[in-house]
Amino acid sequence: MKDHKWIERNGKRLSAMIHMPEHAENPPVIVFCHGFTGEKVGGNQFVLRLAHAVESAGFAAVRFDFSGSGESAGEFARDTTISGWKDDLNTVVEWVAEQPAFRESPKYLLGHSLGGCIVLLYDDAAIPIAGRIALAPVIHPQENFHDSILGPDLWAAAESGETISHFYGKGMSLQPDFVRDLIHSGHSPLKACQTYGNPVLLVHGTADTAVPAEGSHQFAQMYEGPLALRLIPEADHSFSRQMEELQENIVGWLLAQRNA
Repeated sequence: MKDHKWIERNGKRLSAMIHMPEHAENPPVIVFCHGFTGEKVGGNQFVLRLAHAVESAGFAAVRFDFSGSGESAGEFARDTTISGWKDDLNTVVEWVAEQPAFRESPKYLLGHSLGGCIVLLYDDAAIPIAGRIALAPVIHPQENFHDSILGPDLWAAAESGETISHFYGKGMSLQPDFVRDLIHSGHSPLKACQTYGNPVLLVHGTADTAVPAEGSHQFAQMYEGPLALRLIPEADHSFSRQMEELQENIVGWLLAQRNA
């Protein structure tokens, strides 16, 4: 069963789709975080297909658009920063925790690319998280955006105060706050992971050129909590030819957590 909700808090209006498995009471719930320039359906219905997979396995799913993305309020150029996305995720998790259907549910976070980075940065200790799933996560956001996603020239332009556009093949714009936030806030999943110890699943493709798998290897070497690193041979950043294998990895891990 699928239902649309508006999640509102502190002036935010975020668009979300809720997937509920049939005949389930307080099912484990997974909050989905899309990637940079993405939205809650995803290219080739990437996020939607994953949500259907976990729903079919008996889990609830909440997929939402970050501020300025998809159907959520705001403008992409103005509202897209890692700090802003972290705040959006906190808002959604708080909303989920308040819903009668989920108050007793274990809560998981799942993110792809920059959404994976946000999942690994999540730090709201008031609401316990049962586990995190990061797919092709950005582990070194400043380096990754400077070197490849934006490139040195656009990065320098944004750092100097210009609005930039047409990065990584996208016809979109970004105001300088995105780069300035990266520089000044020091977002680092490798540092953040020292403050939690819940189970983590990392899945990365060996042919990912947008966000190389090296970062996931580094996270796995540093993280002291329970961790599974799954590398999918020849998979690209969007797992375009390996969706079935990706779904099996995610659902298998979630079932193992539920049965532990």
